[in-house]
Amino acid sequence: METNEAAEKLKTFVLTHGLPKTDMALFDIKCPYCGKSDRIRDLEEPDALTEKMDSKNLAIYFNLWDQLARSNGSLAVCKFCQNLLLLQDKASAVPLYE
Repeated sequence: METNEAAEKLKTFVLTHGLPKTDMALFDIKCPYCGKSDRIRDLEEPDALTEKMDSKNLAIYFNLWDQLARSNGSLAVCKFCQNLLLLQDKASAVPLYE
């Protein structure tokens, strides 16, 4: 699956399942899409959701997470514009896809 397709599937999955489950903002990181800096939320790694999600959905999330984040850093979502972001050293965010 190509990156843009995986990113769209993960975005839909995040919206459908109300992720992230922890609502803690990452301040001083600006969304590259909308410019907000108080709405960025870190997406949980799949291991952190084992008790909050059934095994089928967890497998889907794990596969998408693995494709998009494992080699690139960690993922986040802007809760204002709902776009997925790639966090770089938890200091800045870049668009996950075009």
